[in-house]
Amino acid sequence: MKTNQLNLFKSDFIESLPTKPYCTDELGVTFIRPKLTAINKKYIQVNRPSTDLYLVFDLDYEYSALAWSDLNLPAPAWAAKNPINGHSHLGYALSVGVCTSSMARLAPLKYLAAIQSAYTEILKADRSYARLLTKNPLHEAWKTTWWTDEKYTLDYLADFVDLTGHPLRGKESHGLGRNCELFENVAHWAYKEVREYWSPDYKSKWQDAVVSHTEALNAQFIEPLPYSEVKSISKSIANFVIRHFSPEKFRESQSLKGRKGGLIGGKRGSIEDKAKAGTLGGAKSKGGGRPDKKELLPKVIELKALGYNNRAIADDLGLSAGT
Repeated sequence: MKTNQLNLFKSDFIESLPTKPYCTDELGVTFIRPKLTAINKKYIQVNRPSTDLYLVFDLDYEYSALAWSDLNLPAPAWAAKNPINGHSHLGYALSVGVCTSSMARLAPLKYLAAIQSAYTEILKADRSYARLLTKNPLHEAWKTTWWTDEKYTLDYLADFVDLTGHPLRGKESHGLGRNCELFENVAHWAYKEVREYWSPDYKSKWQDAVVSHTEALNAQFIEPLPYSEVKSISKSIANFVIRHFSPEKFRESQSLKGRKGGLIGGKRGSIEDKAKAGTLGGAKSKGGGRPDKKELLPKVIELKALGYNNRAIADDLGLSAGT
């Protein structure tokens, strides 16, 4: 990288850091300091809370700084090597940050988790690497090579690896895969459980219950997530369920379920009865074209949790059962 490019990238790197990153000169003793202080420490937090701008891999073997080249992977933004043992951290810059604690943004997180898992496998990187602290590429303790100022899209990174089987599931989950695992398992539990908490001012008790359940599932991982991430995931799921599965929406859905079953006067009506009642054929289009399928996902999840089958949901939302 040319000098001008390097200086611009270093400036951009510093700008992208959290306002008050975790940092330290000695692992095991961590501090939160203003950015201008943190950039002088040997280890530093490069990703912002709840948003990943970089994928960092911990390679605990000699001659690892060039492993990406030997494996025909794209060049990392930097490789920070320990000059004593040759162990390295490789950092890849993302073109767009990915939220790691939003129920509504789970799809890109799962994609990023799969990429991270696949790169970890092919690079033989440490699966137990906690991701919080990175060898500070600006510190003189490391021999740092700045390879490129390119910021990669997820699609570009995915082209170099096979994502089949990634991210790992269950106790073997690591890295961002643990976030995905918690989101999916806790959300599945939450949609069914929230009805037990419906009462005046139930939201606080509900949020505490989601935190407790998320903590219990997190403890099953070989390498659990830190509590800060567990709390963020819990908050996102609790709020998401409250927004999309309130008592009011439940009553509305129950009414819909009755209509879908053709219940008239307490008995299942004939096709003619349903036609007269206006309940035959599902909801009518209000114009404006088909809705964005991604926007309908929360409603699909809600209706599935209530016991509707695929055909009933598809009819109501104007989709095919296959979709």
